[in-house]
Amino acid sequence: MTVIDTSAAGQKFGFLTVAYSKGSHDIACRCVCTKLVHVAAADLISGVVTSCGCQPASPQYHEQQAGLRAQLRREITFASALLRR
Repeated sequence: MTVIDTSAAGQKFGFLTVAYSKGSHDIACRCVCTKLVHVAAADLISGVVTSCGCQPASPQYHEQQAGLRAQLRREITFASALLRR
């Protein structure tokens, strides 16, 4: 469980600067392009999210997305196998 407390305001993560915390897991950040975005604390700390989308995505983001797609393919294959029975 990853938590950023309210004293983290002003802390930088890539192109994002923490503005305030909306709960213990939802962090409001200001991007270098001035857009305000809400980010999961775990994604912010791990480096998965480094901007609002105005900058190229981090390698960790691409790895996470590839893992999610692989998991979805496994679940679809499993569900298809169950339906064929």
